[in-house]
Amino acid sequence: MEDFFIPTFANFKINFQVTYREHLKRNLKLAVPVMITQAGQITVNLVDNFMVGGLGGRFDYVVDENLGKTALGAVSIGNAVFMTALVVAFGFSFAISPLIAAADARKNRTEAGEIFTHGLVLNLILAVILLTFLELSGPLLYRMGQPTDVIDMSIPFLSIMAWSMIPIMIFQTFRQFSEGLSLTIPVTIATIIGNIVNVVMNYGLIFGYLGMPRMEVSGAGWGTFAARISMMLVMLFVLFNFKKTKQYMRYVKFGKLKSNIIRQLLKLGIPTALSSFFEVSAFAGAAFVCGYALGDSPLDIQSAKTNLAAHQIAISLASASFMMCMGLSVAATVRVGYQLGLKDYRTLRSAGLSTIIMAIGFMLICGILMVIFRFQLPYLYLDNREVILLAAQLLIIAAFFQLSDGIQQVTLGALRGMQDVLVPSIITFISYWLIALPLGMLLAIHFRMQAVGMWIGLFCGLTVSAIMLFLRYHKQTKRLIYGNT
Repeated sequence: MEDFFIPTFANFKINFQVTYREHLKRNLKLAVPVMITQAGQITVNLVDNFMVGGLGGRFDYVVDENLGKTALGAVSIGNAVFMTALVVAFGFSFAISPLIAAADARKNRTEAGEIFTHGLVLNLILAVILLTFLELSGPLLYRMGQPTDVIDMSIPFLSIMAWSMIPIMIFQTFRQFSEGLSLTIPVTIATIIGNIVNVVMNYGLIFGYLGMPRMEVSGAGWGTFAARISMMLVMLFVLFNFKKTKQYMRYVKFGKLKSNIIRQLLKLGIPTALSSFFEVSAFAGAAFVCGYALGDSPLDIQSAKTNLAAHQIAISLASASFMMCMGLSVAATVRVGYQLGLKDYRTLRSAGLSTIIMAIGFMLICGILMVIFRFQLPYLYLDNREVILLAAQLLIIAAFFQLSDGIQQVTLGALRGMQDVLVPSIITFISYWLIALPLGMLLAIHFRMQAVGMWIGLFCGLTVSAIMLFLRYHKQTKRLIYGNT
């Protein structure tokens, strides 16, 4: 009876060690292609930032030392707003992969095809709604206390990015379908091709090279738009010609929609979208807090630009490791979802725990590298001394919250695979909106710590999220195991 209620750590450890090597192999098989894909997604953002930051400087035939700083701030604001909408859309689409994985475990191709069909329709409806929201939100940016010249550059960039919501959500639907079937290679192929398109188009349109018009910040938007169109087209081609997915695609039929499948997707998708929204909105809000001018003097305005540019550099680098860790989160969702379909709850628990341990190791390495190269990494973006020194300080804080970020992200993925999404969304709301943002704003504005204060707030929120989500996973998996022995 004692083992039934409180299983000993020794018993857990022995069971986990026996299967850990196999878990590691399976996790890597799923995670590595996704991490390559995520690296491709990161490259799109990094290329935008590198090239935009180089305006008026190293890569440009126009000499203007303030142009790169202003342009980088404009991209930061535009991306902060766009990514808030995009991550909500992505969060909703995450409902597809665990349902596909569970259907795949039962070899039910008809159900998998129906889930994909309904998911695509719902994702497109959401994409149109968010596109409209983004187009209407542009003029509101002038009321956010940001430098006017930054917003002038940001609004056209945001408008272009808004229209990329349609192709990226079609791509994302096919991606979730493919990853739910444990097939990650098609996504990798599409992302690599998209990156090549992005680099070429950005180089030409931002600076006016390769016979293309010089569009500066707007050029970065058009380059990303072209990349997302190409990713969508490649994904469509690959999936309709890939052996396993081709078999499943036969069951994709756009006819009458079924209310029970729509309810199933909404039940999983809405809380997951809210979790994503609470997190990304905190980071989007952080960009506005970092760029908030504490006064009306030219010195205050320049300080705001410096803090905003430093924040964009540091968050871009921190996002790189976070996005790579998304590969482990996807692996956790698919593997846990598959075991849920088989009702093998002990393997489910250890599969999730193994991905969390891998995330801890990966994020520790990333954090150490950030501290060691904290001065060299910002220099890749621009050569403004004030921005580099401030970004170096932020990278030290980022190194600490990398660990919490990795744990909470992968644990969310594991819980999503269990189709446990409501309580995690409440946890993320508490962590980001009740802790991270209020504390960050207090330190940044009231105590005049600006970007450093905001980042301390983010660190505290991420840490609370990681602890609470891990405890949730521990409780729910124990309940599955000992309630279904």
